[in-house]
Amino acid sequence: MSMELDSDRLVDAYLNELATEAAALPAGRHDELLDDVKAHIAEARAAGATSEDELREVLQRLGRPSEIVAAATDGLVLVEVPPRLRPWDFVAVGLLLVAPYLLSFSVIVALVGWAIGLGMLWSSNRWTPLWKLIGTFTWPLGYAVALALDTFFQAPIRISLAADALVSLALTAALVLNARPPRQRS
Repeated sequence: MSMELDSDRLVDAYLNELATEAAALPAGRHDELLDDVKAHIAEARAAGATSEDELREVLQRLGRPSEIVAAATDGLVLVEVPPRLRPWDFVAVGLLLVAPYLLSFSVIVALVGWAIGLGMLWSSNRWTPLWKLIGTFTWPLGYAVALALDTFFQAPIRISLAADALVSLALTAALVLNARPPRQRS
């Protein structure tokens, strides 16, 4: 069982590296390349290559992912991969992070700013639905941590606020780091 898991991890790591290397390819070519390599690995497994050493040999025969992509791009014009975040994505993340802290100035400004940030987040194609949910709950989770510290531990307000800020900053940083470039059309 452990050898099977190690073999699966080896193949998954190889396919992930191949997907990363092939990111600049048009979506159709990218998917076709990954499907071809997966089919080749599946054929090798069906023919009896099940141990980690046997699969490592199969992957070595295939070549390094960068070599496979270089061969697949021969004659193709590569499209530059757009940046992960556009300026309005930064605005969305900024509103989600900063708007809740405007409550001391105006409840309406804070709620409207947060709602605009949410709208921009959910209309963006840079995050998966899971990361959009995480972005949505960044403010409530930070507030819940501060409230829990205050309620259950009678923590000083500065510690509760620091915990709130830390949770909000950590979740926002994770949101920014998990943005993805849009897929290229083939």
